[in-house]
Amino acid sequence: MVGDVNLLVILLAALAASLSPGPASLAIAGTSMARGRNSGLLLTAGIMVGSLAWSIAAALGLGAIMLANAWVFEIIRYAGAGYLL
Repeated sequence: MVGDVNLLVILLAALAASLSPGPASLAIAGTSMARGRNSGLLLTAGIMVGSLAWSIAAALGLGAIMLANAWVFEIIRYAGAGYLL
């Protein structure tokens, strides 16, 4: 089933979606103006990594697994929080 998924198309769609304006664009602009270019670039990198991680998870069907089993979502959520700490 994974062989039927065109991962390159999904990654390109995720890139296009992350480049479109939205709340993340406002956060990046605000952070860049308030704290400088490096902080804005770090925020951009974090947003891109998060967006691509969720896109790949959805492409591999993890979204359906997390909907069916709430404990899987909780494990991923706490793992992400632990990583951020």
